[in-house]
Amino acid sequence: MHAAIQLPHIHNDPPQLNPALDRAALARQFREHGRIHIADILTRPSADRLHFCLQHEIRYKLCTNIGGTARALDNLSAEERHACSVAAWREVGIAGFQFLFDTHLVSFAGEPYRESRHHLANLVAFLNGADFLGFAEEITGIDSIAFADAQATLYRSGHFLTAHDDDVPNTKRLVAYVFGFTPVWRPEWGGLLEFPGTDGQADIAYQPGFNTLKLFRVPMSHYVSVVAPYAQRLRYSITGWLRAR
Repeated sequence: MHAAIQLPHIHNDPPQLNPALDRAALARQFREHGRIHIADILTRPSADRLHFCLQHEIRYKLCTNIGGTARALDNLSAEERHACSVAAWREVGIAGFQFLFDTHLVSFAGEPYRESRHHLANLVAFLNGADFLGFAEEITGIDSIAFADAQATLYRSGHFLTAHDDDVPNTKRLVAYVFGFTPVWRPEWGGLLEFPGTDGQADIAYQPGFNTLKLFRVPMSHYVSVVAPYAQRLRYSITGWLRAR
């Protein structure tokens, strides 16, 4: 297992891509499969800073669509959280697409983060800057990528995301992305990003990791398996879509 993250000081330098990435090899892999897992995507100081931010500097809401209405619920007691979880679990497999996880909105449509001095403002600038968007275009071969939206997500025990393909009309989503900031995880704890094959069996499953990036084309069916009640850690990520104008 990875050692615990230790930060000697808190900085607000913008995130940076790892300059050692083999972009040509990554592009070949993406174009063959339409998806990719990239390790060590950022410089280590960048990854450590974002992990600290996700742990300590933002407030999460419980995101769910119980009864078919998507909502982000704030200021819930432990009892209210549990009641929402039970209600969401009861609808899985009955009411279509379902989800339950903690969220913090970073950028709805590529606009700057609402607090200009917060480290998430640096993240939005990075995601919508020339370096990252150019990297995404180089890896995916999609030259119509114009901007990225973003949310921070936190999966706890019982959280999940059922199968869907991200293809929502009028959103112009081209590629989904998931930055992982989970230093310690075991596959039996669940929380795996899974892609079903044509036979209904899981084609591939990505375990939560630290300083990783998953990219996959839209539409592509996927889901996040439920986090087990005995999971000993929390699953942190930054997710969203690379979109056209």
